[in-house]
Amino acid sequence: MTVAIKSPRLALALHPRQVAVAVLALATIWAGLFLPGDLERDARLSLIAVVLAILGWTGTRLPESFVALAVVLGLVLTGTLSEQTLFSALGNELIWLLLAAFVIAAVLKDAGLTERLIAPLLRRPLRFDVLSLGLTLAVAATAFVLPSTSGRAALLMPVFLGLAAVMPDAHLVRPLALIFPTAILLSAGGSLIGAGAHLLAAESIRTATGLEIGYGDWALLGLPLGLIASLAGTGLILALFAPRALRGSRITVPARTPVAPELAARQRRIGLVLVIVVGLWLTAGWHGIGMATVALIGALVLLTRPFTPRNTKDMFRAVDIELLLYMAATVLLAQALTQTGADRWLAGRALAVLPEGMAGSLPAVVSLLSVIAVLAHLVITSRSARAAVLIPAVALPMAGLGHDGALLILVAVMGTGFCQTLTASAKPVAIFASAGTETFTQRDLLRLALPLMPVVTILLIGFALAVWPAQLAAMRG
Repeated sequence: MTVAIKSPRLALALHPRQVAVAVLALATIWAGLFLPGDLERDARLSLIAVVLAILGWTGTRLPESFVALAVVLGLVLTGTLSEQTLFSALGNELIWLLLAAFVIAAVLKDAGLTERLIAPLLRRPLRFDVLSLGLTLAVAATAFVLPSTSGRAALLMPVFLGLAAVMPDAHLVRPLALIFPTAILLSAGGSLIGAGAHLLAAESIRTATGLEIGYGDWALLGLPLGLIASLAGTGLILALFAPRALRGSRITVPARTPVAPELAARQRRIGLVLVIVVGLWLTAGWHGIGMATVALIGALVLLTRPFTPRNTKDMFRAVDIELLLYMAATVLLAQALTQTGADRWLAGRALAVLPEGMAGSLPAVVSLLSVIAVLAHLVITSRSARAAVLIPAVALPMAGLGHDGALLILVAVMGTGFCQTLTASAKPVAIFASAGTETFTQRDLLRLALPLMPVVTILLIGFALAVWPAQLAAMRG
């Protein structure tokens, strides 16, 4: 059913969903501007902007970056944010870090280094279940040098296709195809650059609490959870989708075509630079050079002839400009809520609504936030968008109830890593669902998500209550 609006010059079909979103948007603007209350003008406008962004992300097909930039420009035009603040956001460290990471990933892809990093797993015949666990760990390791989950999925696709072609039975292709996106998504939490949402979370933690979380700190917090969740996901995939009689099948990969000596030497040089870059990230507390600066130096070195024969312009085309602008816009949204006091106002309202016993109970708050974060992918299909919504609208208000803001932001962003229920919930899932060979269906995803979702939620609650508080306290020194 559509609502048709006709005019001599324009014929426009509005679907009921679009009408509903438009009505909700107008109601939000009216309520924010005219309902009585003790909220300042700029704080009202910041809340309106966040709600409009959520409506745009969840109720329309507009790109997330377009929605985020539109609402941020609205805040600039109304004077809530200054033009200087808008333009300075592009100079944020996380923007430069992502830019450099995309260049590094482009050099790796051009040199075929991803396949070589996983090659040691395939040197001798392995049982399918052993190979699956080894692949999970190898995929997890790529999060430490490659930015964004969709970028890792694209770089790992040749590895999957090569393995799928040598499976001794077609029934093993489906579990193999499920392992890749599951490991990519769940292991991303172990690395600060594993997803753009993590950079947004680190910036939010710094702004809200003053705690600086670096590359090594994030790995200490997120890697154990990411590895356990990834291995649990692989175990469930094997139990649900790999026939018992085939799990012990030996997988023999044909000998790889020898790499040309010149390419092999280039791969070794690139690998050495990567080791140095990661080493400098891990020791940032000793030498004082920021992650973004180290990444830019590494990217600049890798763009020279000893490391890539490609034109520099071609390498820079691999930079996801849309993601950079989106990250800058979402940082500004969170900044607007903090600067105007809107986050503190939301915290006060949350305190008034939640039962007194629940508001003061950390286990109750963590459990509620974990469930919300894990389920958010059913409504908001972008991981970064989920973080942009959950951090200012849920985690920070809950922190206002007297809980550690850094801990709750961490819970919110780690929960966004689960997004395997629907093909549209995450780009890696969509990439492997349409890999050019028969992989898995929407029904398969639902079958996996039903047991995996509670496992991830329980792990998240356990780490938030038993592990992370002590780690965060130690980081504060």
